[in-house]
Amino acid sequence: MILGLVFELQGQSAIFLHHSTGEGVYVEGNVASWINNYNSSNGTNYTVTERSYPDSPYPWENYPYDYWNLWVNGQCNTTNSNIQCLSNILQSYDVVIFKHCFPGAGLVPDNGTPAVSSPVKSIANYKLQYRALRGLMDQYPTKKFIIWTLAPLHRLETTTEEAARAREFVNWVKSTWLTEDGKSHPNIYIFDFYNLVAESNPTPVNGKVNCLKYDYEKSHTVIDSHPNLNANQAVGPIFAQFIVNTFKSQPTGIKDTFDHAGEVIICPNPGHDQLTIDISRTGENKMSVEMFSINGQMVYSTPMSEETMLNINTNGLTRGTYILRITTGQRTFSRKYAYAGS
Repeated sequence: MILGLVFELQGQSAIFLHHSTGEGVYVEGNVASWINNYNSSNGTNYTVTERSYPDSPYPWENYPYDYWNLWVNGQCNTTNSNIQCLSNILQSYDVVIFKHCFPGAGLVPDNGTPAVSSPVKSIANYKLQYRALRGLMDQYPTKKFIIWTLAPLHRLETTTEEAARAREFVNWVKSTWLTEDGKSHPNIYIFDFYNLVAESNPTPVNGKVNCLKYDYEKSHTVIDSHPNLNANQAVGPIFAQFIVNTFKSQPTGIKDTFDHAGEVIICPNPGHDQLTIDISRTGENKMSVEMFSINGQMVYSTPMSEETMLNINTNGLTRGTYILRITTGQRTFSRKYAYAGS
């Protein structure tokens, strides 16, 4: 217990390897400031830094093939940070976070002959590459890894079939990848970015199922699959909390949050003077609530109480977007709340 306390006080560090989609979430989502505010409120010393990876002299591509090619196939470099080997990165960080940019969701049909060494974006090839990466991460049991699920494409940049393949691969990563071999992989965490920003409604009023949500498109007429400011500001605090939970080796709650999105009711949203939270559909009978500003500052909290409905007086909040973290008896949910002013 004492050793664990000393380790937390000394702090832990993470590196976020990304390209443009990740940069948007990190910068516009205020991830660094959220974690700094968390440290100030909780007496911790967690640090997260970020880096474009891979970069020159490697092509600007960060898909499953590329991480396999660099880290497993040995095309990395021990000294060049743009193409650094995983073993070298882990010398400086406790947690490595990596993701794929949105072209990674442009999955073609399988051709029947999958190959781990193929750069072709297909589900079968991706699975082989993920299995090889899983084996590599298993070699570092004292380190932790956060892998983002795919970034969905803009509805004008993909087809119905292609978008469905992206969701199929995401579902495999979430439900099968870490269990199919019958082994435990407790140091690998999955941040489900896809289900945060992808449309799940088969018949939405606007937008298209399995594509970037209509409200998160930068343009409704111009093809650009980068999520917009609203998306990044919504995801940023959730991502930051996920990183903190990983530091602390706690369950993240992200799967429950979005696979059961209709179970927790937040109303009115946007709201004015009062917010009601109803968890009766979850089957739980107690909850605690924390509310964070978009910069990660806690503005409200209540201890666990035995009730399924909670009314919160929001009069006095600054107009803007907040993140609600709702903990029930067994699960944790994160929700975005828009305060429109009194």
